[in-house]
Amino acid sequence: MEWFTAAERFTAALASSDPTPGGGAAAAHAGAMGCALALMAVQTTLKRKSTQTDARNRLEKSRNRLVALKKQMNGYVSQDGEAYTAYLTAKKLPLDDPSREEAIQQALAFAASVPADTAKTAVEILKETEVLKDDVCAAIVPDVYCAKHLLQACIRCAVENIRANAQFIQNNDTKTMLEKQIAVLLKSC
Repeated sequence: MEWFTAAERFTAALASSDPTPGGGAAAAHAGAMGCALALMAVQTTLKRKSTQTDARNRLEKSRNRLVALKKQMNGYVSQDGEAYTAYLTAKKLPLDDPSREEAIQQALAFAASVPADTAKTAVEILKETEVLKDDVCAAIVPDVYCAKHLLQACIRCAVENIRANAQFIQNNDTKTMLEKQIAVLLKSC
């Protein structure tokens, strides 16, 4: 399959009337794309014979971290759908089921944790882009900046999804913790 076919399938799924994929999956996908662009910049620079040994060593470490972080970010795309499915399953429990409200609250906490984890991973990738930007070849630095913009969009979109779920969470400690996380995450943008 050509890469653009996969991209079109994902955007078509986003555009459909189905509830998933939604904003959380889009946020994670933007984060994965940002990570992938940073990774491309690293790998392209490593291919160049003119890359200095000390820069090469730093870039190889960055490459290893980015590969792992991209895999994590890709996992959040599907986890977002799983979180929504868990919420729908809890909402379908009979109204008189004594475990219904607890199941809903657990599902909401999970639905808020996925975008929170997505945003935290994007922050890690952003930090990695700061480490590598001085070592990549000059012609590719704009791709690193594009990666940073995608990662910042990922964080902002993930925060919207945290808020969307947090408003229905009844546990005040959990809500407070999520609000603190949001404040820290937004400072990274």
